[in-house]
Amino acid sequence: RVDPAVETGAADAELIGRCLSASQAASAAFDELYARHAGGVFAFLRGMHRGDEHAARDALQETFFRFYKALDRFEEGKPVRPWLLRIARNVSLDLLKKASHQHEEPRGPEAFGALVGDAAGAPEAAAQREAAALMRGAISRMPDPERAVFLLKHDQDMTYAEVADALGCSLRTAKYRMKSALELLGREAERMGVGS
Repeated sequence: RVDPAVETGAADAELIGRCLSASQAASAAFDELYARHAGGVFAFLRGMHRGDEHAARDALQETFFRFYKALDRFEEGKPVRPWLLRIARNVSLDLLKKASHQHEEPRGPEAFGALVGDAAGAPEAAAQREAAALMRGAISRMPDPERAVFLLKHDQDMTYAEVADALGCSLRTAKYRMKSALELLGREAERMGVGS
């Protein structure tokens, strides 16, 4: 979900302008951009890295490093968030590819972050925890394109147009990948007897 801080203060484009000004305000402006967007980007990266918080933190640092280096290519008038999440996705895919070449498997579903939420305090806590674990496991086994769309749409609450922009694909492709992700979840739920 979008951090309320994202909707307050100076517009992102104005902050990017300050970052590029080479003034003393540049550092503070970049810190503000980081504060506005890091939480949402980290949640997305944690999902892309199947709950591996260490890998997600590494990816977050690399994402903001690349974001900073690319600020001069920002298209004024476009929203920052989809562009930043596209960078995060590319970083994530690069790191996952590197890890697979080194035969380092990302952590399994049991390490997957709180995508569904912590159900510990709910009346049916055991059943909810089990359902959440099954959901996290199914999401972690999705192919990267479907998982990226699902996380952006579900966790980041983006529109399909924003998802397509963030992933650099067509609106039709984004919707198709979401449909595929939901079908995968449905088959997984059916296989495990959830909801029957």
